[in-house]
Amino acid sequence: MATLHLNALGKTYPGGVTAASEVSVEISDGEFVVLVGPSGCGKSTILRMIAGLETITEGELSIDGARVNDREPGERDIAMVFQNYALYPHMSVRKNMEYGLKNEGLPKAQIAARIAEAARTLRLEEYLDRKPRQLSGGQRQRVAMGRAIVRQPKVFLFDEPLSNLDAKLRTQLRAELKALHRRLGATFVYVTHDQVEAMSLADRIVIMNAGRVEQIGTPMDLYLRPASRFVAEFIGSPSMNMLEGRIGADRASVTFGQASALSLGFDLPGPAGHPIALGVRPEHLHLAPGGAGGIDLAVQFIEQLGADTVVHGAVPGAAGPLAVRLAGVQRYEAGAVLSLACSAENLHLFDAETGVRLAADAV
Repeated sequence: MATLHLNALGKTYPGGVTAASEVSVEISDGEFVVLVGPSGCGKSTILRMIAGLETITEGELSIDGARVNDREPGERDIAMVFQNYALYPHMSVRKNMEYGLKNEGLPKAQIAARIAEAARTLRLEEYLDRKPRQLSGGQRQRVAMGRAIVRQPKVFLFDEPLSNLDAKLRTQLRAELKALHRRLGATFVYVTHDQVEAMSLADRIVIMNAGRVEQIGTPMDLYLRPASRFVAEFIGSPSMNMLEGRIGADRASVTFGQASALSLGFDLPGPAGHPIALGVRPEHLHLAPGGAGGIDLAVQFIEQLGADTVVHGAVPGAAGPLAVRLAGVQRYEAGAVLSLACSAENLHLFDAETGVRLAADAV
């Protein structure tokens, strides 16, 4: 397997359009790293530069300590699984999987052994003689993965491989991908725009924003201590609530317009009156005992999810909506007011102007 070192990697197209800039990531041997971010953030460009499908215009890419910026894709010992499967429609599953191995000149017995092993691993044994059109989307994606596995590359690259599948199948294949990674012990670099995919698959996540790295960490690092408002709102479903306000005169509270104030019980960083965004995840809010909470929520509508109920509403004087995830089936009419509370350790503070996380005595 292999280590990857992305050192200030960047891509600027003719005309001056920059797709990625100053991207630095160390990927360990056998690690499962997921690049995630909104459309157009540069994550697929980074993956294509690793694969050699895009030229690198700045920085350096190393595989196992060797600089590979100028190496052709076939010289990098990398296999890539695409979103659209990229299978040969006129060939059987077996022939799709053996095609690259034949071009490498491997002996027939070795090719057969590798295909048999990959087919067992991916449960494709009964489909080896079928054409891609005779397979479901999930089966086609397994074939695409099998074609990569038989090459026994140093690094596996995945470019949104599950995005064309329905929700149930995506969940199933996520579990299979995670199990495949454990069995192979290989280095996986995976691109997705789906933060649930990233959280469930990754050893570490690289969050991209506008061509740059916003934060790198384990899924729980990013969930519990996001470095910026962008990361806080991107990770988690429903998204983290953000209440816009200002630091109160006592510097231990947040004021929301003229209507309300929330006492936090610890000193806030910054002068009184400074604009601040107070973040709290919907699952970290709860109904206050006796109706004496710190946040009053005016109910607008609810989502019944069966195991949970998500209540959506607004806080008087605060810009933006607020959601709370409550256990079980809950029923509230529009206009009802809920008193909510949250532990101080589950509050997140961000500068309202820069989006940077703020340090505070209790956060």
